[in-house]
Amino acid sequence: MPSVFWILFDGGGDRPVGGRTPFHTAFKPTIDYLTSLGSCGILDPIAPGVRPGSDTAHLALFGYDPYKYYTGRGAFEALGAGLELKPGDVAFRTNLATIDDNGMVLDRRAGRYITPEEVEAVENLMANIAEDIKRKYGVEIIYKSTVEHRGVLVLRGSVSHKVSDTDPHKVGAKLLESRPLENSKEAVLTAEVINEVTKRFSEVAKDLEINRKRRLEGRLPINAILLRGGGYMPQIEPVRERYNIKAAAIAGVALIRGVARAVGMDVYTARGLGGTKDDMFDEAVRLAVELMGRYDLVFLHVKGTDSASHDGDFKGKVSVIERLDKALTPYLDRLLNNYVVITSDHATPISVKEHTGESVPILLYGPDVVTDDVSKFSELTCWRGALGRIRGIDIMPILGSYLALTEKFGE
Repeated sequence: MPSVFWILFDGGGDRPVGGRTPFHTAFKPTIDYLTSLGSCGILDPIAPGVRPGSDTAHLALFGYDPYKYYTGRGAFEALGAGLELKPGDVAFRTNLATIDDNGMVLDRRAGRYITPEEVEAVENLMANIAEDIKRKYGVEIIYKSTVEHRGVLVLRGSVSHKVSDTDPHKVGAKLLESRPLENSKEAVLTAEVINEVTKRFSEVAKDLEINRKRRLEGRLPINAILLRGGGYMPQIEPVRERYNIKAAAIAGVALIRGVARAVGMDVYTARGLGGTKDDMFDEAVRLAVELMGRYDLVFLHVKGTDSASHDGDFKGKVSVIERLDKALTPYLDRLLNNYVVITSDHATPISVKEHTGESVPILLYGPDVVTDDVSKFSELTCWRGALGRIRGIDIMPILGSYLALTEKFGE
């Protein structure tokens, strides 16, 4: 029985710069060969014009309406970081950041690269803060770093996710105070705890030895923690029950591992897949091809295209696409006997450096899939394809049909 290899370029969609996009520019002979044999189209991850987050987009792509199932990004980050959430826990996504003496955000990612020594220092600092918070408020705090500047903060106790973010979401804005978004003692307490954590972190972090070294090296200090996306664990019917599809996901970032875990996928990672724009994909692709013999669907998440986009790095984005394509080449014969899906969860144009709401290209290849006249995978070409315009939530039913795993509707 054939299976599906689904490659997802996070933030891969783009807008033309000088008439070209990274997908159009990249030398990707394997992907373009599959394109010439398959059906192409354009995909609205959620709906036309909706500017998706990676969390809501992946829920939709995995076949779950995000307007029904989305409960905040933090819960997915926590799951992906390997934390087990209890009922009532509230989790937040965090960024390590740099602020000036007036609390203005200079860099939301503190230069993005964080060394293992710096991660250890931050986690020790958060552990000390957690002890004080537990004594003062009776709220337990669990902090864990994930990839680069990213991390997860879990609050356990009489807490609520109905609080505002402290992340202003842009450089040059002031670090925000969290506010309760409902009139409950839990929301008031949660906002107070978050503000205390934020204040204590900045007060103590400025004197850490790691920051003295970073300044000497000309790097930005890690002197702030930004919180956003507070949420709790949603109740989701597993993909095996909903679509009769046994699925695995390979991802290097906590968020995607978390969404995959939440919908019941088995989650893997691979050497070289750290969730950065410098990732290498040989081991990830090798693992994916191996898993295709055990699963109906294997999903491979490629984060580097999004990271390069947020940095405004056109050449870096092209390089990520080309490295993934090169890793596919040795397995072309195997791919030709199965189904292949290639798309993005959203556009992150180099010119904008943020997620936008336009559609993205999609390819569906299979031995029995209609072949159209598109021979190059890109935003500039896929709109002409036979697949037409579909939504993210349509992909799983389409794949289930090709795999002969879905039940007939009616007699």
